[in-house]
Amino acid sequence: MILADTNIMVDYFRSRNSDLAVKVDSLSIALCGPVRSEILHGARTNEEIDDFLTAFKTFENLPTDDYDWEGTGFLLNTLRSNGIQVPLADAFIAFTAMKYDIPLWTKDSHFKFIQGYYPELKLYEQ
Repeated sequence: MILADTNIMVDYFRSRNSDLAVKVDSLSIALCGPVRSEILHGARTNEEIDDFLTAFKTFENLPTDDYDWEGTGFLLNTLRSNGIQVPLADAFIAFTAMKYDIPLWTKDSHFKFIQGYYPELKLYEQ
């Protein structure tokens, strides 16, 4: 299983016939709450929202709880103490990948900064 970051899923939804879409469809992909929220945030119409909600059901959902929010807070605190700022959603996504011990598929370079302090964060290499 691989946790897909928002940027991967946005590209997937933009072009369902692309090489990336074929790859996503061939892998066991998981999503977490922040990824779903960010995708819905970008929807332009109610029809697009309905399409996203339907598509989400085809991917594994990674449940989260209070422990994850606290762990994300500790992660952010460690990064900030070392002069690194990352968005809350991205910290939560990284924490979720580490919690489930699965690789994160992303194009965002700041996950490498997180990995520098949390080597247990595995990044999926295409």
